[in-house]
Amino acid sequence: MTSGWRGNGTGNSGINMNSDGVSFTASGDGIGAVTDLAKPIQLEDAIIDMVVNVSPEFKASGTSLQIFAQIKGGDWAGEWNCWSGNELLTAGTDTAITCTISEGDKKFNQLDSDVQIGVQAKGTPTGTVTIKSGKVTLKQTASSSSSTGSVYSANVNSLRELADFTIGVAVSNNDSPTYNILTNASEKALVEKHFEQMTAGNIMKMSYLQNTQGNFTFANADAFVDYAKSKNMTVHGHALVWHAEYQVPAFMKSWSGSAADFITALETHITTVVDHFEAKGNLHSWDVVNEALTDGNPSTFRAVDSTFYIKSGNSAIYIEKAFLAARAAAPEATLYYNDYNIEQNGAKMTKLEEMLTDFKARNIPIDGVGFQMHVCQNYPSASSIAAAMKRVVDKGLKVKITELDVAINQPYCDSYPANKVSTFTQSIALAQKKRYCEIIKAYIDTVPAALRGGISVWGTTDANTWLNDLYRTEFNNEKISWPLLFDSNYNDKPALRGFADALQGVACTNL
Repeated sequence: MTSGWRGNGTGNSGINMNSDGVSFTASGDGIGAVTDLAKPIQLEDAIIDMVVNVSPEFKASGTSLQIFAQIKGGDWAGEWNCWSGNELLTAGTDTAITCTISEGDKKFNQLDSDVQIGVQAKGTPTGTVTIKSGKVTLKQTASSSSSTGSVYSANVNSLRELADFTIGVAVSNNDSPTYNILTNASEKALVEKHFEQMTAGNIMKMSYLQNTQGNFTFANADAFVDYAKSKNMTVHGHALVWHAEYQVPAFMKSWSGSAADFITALETHITTVVDHFEAKGNLHSWDVVNEALTDGNPSTFRAVDSTFYIKSGNSAIYIEKAFLAARAAAPEATLYYNDYNIEQNGAKMTKLEEMLTDFKARNIPIDGVGFQMHVCQNYPSASSIAAAMKRVVDKGLKVKITELDVAINQPYCDSYPANKVSTFTQSIALAQKKRYCEIIKAYIDTVPAALRGGISVWGTTDANTWLNDLYRTEFNNEKISWPLLFDSNYNDKPALRGFADALQGVACTNL
């Protein structure tokens, strides 16, 4: 269910929304609460399930509740045959009520109009009714394979249109042919509808662009950037320098020359790449250096596992040299240092803050920090996330959420596997919705408008999340991370509604 509820019925005094749910004062026959489902949606044979709680006054009034659905527009055809008698309701106790859309004339087999669904009091009621949760389960088709058996509408026409800062997404190219943004029509439709910026998951990293020294290959990245430009999208460049073994070209890993010459080779790579894409005109920002800090306490610069640190003479000087080269090649681009786990506001954030202080003191050209934000359902807290971002804001630097996903299962937090979630239920989906909302709200509340670099999610659908491959062994080949805004069939998830709620200033709830 969406959280876009409103009062319904003549004389309705409106609704109240809080962590308990959506409440209305049942002051007369037909008074209730409704929410919209956007077209196209076919509700014939769908099942509406709600959990409600009525006050003692409502129970004592002897009145009943009615779930209903109406087509919005035309003659306002509706489903009015559902009834939950007073005898089914217990004051102060959550009660499940249901309705099946089964009109004989098949009036809900339509694609042209939005639909509103809701619940209303019938008779001469008094007291209050609280809707605790709701779910619409559509009639199953061969193409519907969500784990709950339902197809959900978040009632979000376009996520990017709700924000006054950039909303982006990471996509695949020839690195993942099944989900290639250039050839997969479903990927294109989803991305073009909701996002205004794209990040390439892999193809703009070093080994893809310069696998052997002096030989640059731009064809795949060019096609990706040109597609973005054709759709009036910007591109966030990811990433100029990253230590990961499989992303560092062999010629750099086997470098036998001097540290000074290695730095020169690194600067040549950055200058060549940034110069090339500057000509495109839609590369607005770069992850200049990615994940250069350790997760220890205290955190330090990566050393033993970083070719860049080792070949630079066992020094982190390559970081500032990378920023200097990127600024020289792109004077107007926004330059970020990007890392994971800094949102925990611990030792890694402290080391990063130390580096930022040093860079600002020496005029090293860094504009902002990218918070990857691969977070869990319950960790870290929204307050820790906000506190970490505040430390960057206090430096006068931009904050960009670069790789957001919210894993339902993750081997290193939320007490996995003891608390393993085996089925993506409605209640789990709604909890994830609230979590997304709280994260986006923390960003908006903490980061001033002038310092908001934007928010990007790391992937389009649960079918193509990187987490399923990363944790293949821990998950025993099950695809149980479910971290993104859309399910494996490109359908909305409640998480999308939670993201939109925060952008619109709507309270974060699990409804």
